[in-house]
Amino acid sequence: MLEIRNLHARIVDDGTEIIRGLNLTVKAGEVAAIMGPNGSGKSTLSYILAGREDYEVTEGDILYNGQSILEMDPAERATSGIFLAFQYPMEIPGVATMEFLKVAMNEQRKARGEEPLKIPEFLKRVKEAAASLSM
Repeated sequence: MLEIRNLHARIVDDGTEIIRGLNLTVKAGEVAAIMGPNGSGKSTLSYILAGREDYEVTEGDILYNGQSILEMDPAERATSGIFLAFQYPMEIPGVATMEFLKVAMNEQRKARGEEPLKIPEFLKRVKEAAASLSM
C-alpha cells in the first residue's frame, strides 16, 4: 500500500538535507507507527508525504497503491487518501463527526467521478473499516 524507496529530501529554502536513504513498506491491512523524540523527523516525513512545498524529494520514490505520488500535487494526494489530520482536531459546532466524514468521503468520490454514498452504504463502510482496525 505505501512504499518509500531510498528517499532523500531537503528543505527548499536553505537546501539542508533532512532525510537520507529512508526505506519503508507498509502493506495493506498493516498498522504502522512512526515514533521518536521531538525533532527526529516524524512530522517532516508526514509533510513530505502530503506534498508540502517547503520540502523537495531529491532522490528515491514514494509509492501509494503501486503508483508514484511524487508528481501529484497536495490536492491529488489528498483525493487518493494521503493527507494530514490533526492530532487534536477542533470540533466544528453543529457538525456531527459522522456527517463530516461522510461529506469528506463523498467529496473524494466526486473527485474520482463516482456517485456519492447513501447513508446506509456509508455506515456499512465505516463498520468494515473499524472492524479491519480491530476497533
